[in-house]
Amino acid sequence: MLCKNCNEPLTDKNTYTSDHRYCISCGKEHTNYISYRKNTLKSLQEMNLDSKIIQTKYLIKETVREFGLEKVYISYSGGKDSTVLSHIAKSLYPNILHIFANTTNEFPETLQHIKWEKEENKTNLLTVIPKDSKGNVWTFKKVVEYYGYPIFSKRISNAIRTYQHALTEQTRQNSIDYIERNFKKYSKYKELPISDKCCDRLKKEPIRRKAKELGLECAILGILTSESYQREKDWIENGCNVFHKRKDNQSRPMSFWTEADIQEYITRFHVRISKLYEMGYSRNGCMYCGFGVHLEKGLNRYQKLAKTHPVQYQYFIKNFGNLIVEFDIQIANAL
Repeated sequence: MLCKNCNEPLTDKNTYTSDHRYCISCGKEHTNYISYRKNTLKSLQEMNLDSKIIQTKYLIKETVREFGLEKVYISYSGGKDSTVLSHIAKSLYPNILHIFANTTNEFPETLQHIKWEKEENKTNLLTVIPKDSKGNVWTFKKVVEYYGYPIFSKRISNAIRTYQHALTEQTRQNSIDYIERNFKKYSKYKELPISDKCCDRLKKEPIRRKAKELGLECAILGILTSESYQREKDWIENGCNVFHKRKDNQSRPMSFWTEADIQEYITRFHVRISKLYEMGYSRNGCMYCGFGVHLEKGLNRYQKLAKTHPVQYQYFIKNFGNLIVEFDIQIANAL
């Protein structure tokens, strides 16, 4: 095995004990760099809102300078974060393109907000529908039946999917070891139909396909590093604007914002957001998505759905209720 950084052969004597991918010298250097980046992110998150708005505008302008206005677009979800991003971006470029993926698993209030944005707020907005390579529409139900349910977190679901689809005994054992090492308490679910592919099929791929069709080169995303470990890790490694490094160019000009910043911006600038937030929801993601549900205090999203959207809840119970019970997630009605 070689050091990830310098390609020096790794031995028992020169392997960095905190990260076996590196030799001692490179491992220490990498650890110091990660510490520096974490401190940088913390400093950015502690800035006041006015400073964050200035920095976000700079990052959006940098994206437009790099690719041209006709080659960039807002990846728009209809949620608070992307609505604030849209508000800032349109203050600079009023006709900037927005692309929304109707995952077939959206709250009615999200679809109503999208309609308002396009028809009344005059946002330049396109809606795409998820389809497979043959042109058949993907639905959440079809994705779950084909791949598995998105539950716990993307990392956990990905680890379980990798285990279930291992092609060799060695890969299978490596997957078991990985799950035991990182997600031991979820090991008991590894034979259940679980997968992280839902977002790819229903959201990311349809947007990418439309972007390619239109000749677009960079997505601008309203994501916050505070929302997940994976997003923070990605920012530490790549920063806000990630150009010409990966398959997809991305600008994440609000990565260093916090939830409090979002709310302050909405209040200060009287930004209209989805009515879903008036119903006690803190997120507007896909109705039946299970990522993070096991961490929710009080009524979880499914129990809340039973109260706010009884029709959609009954569909959920009919199609996925038994499976959710197997995940040890509480739902409103006994099955």
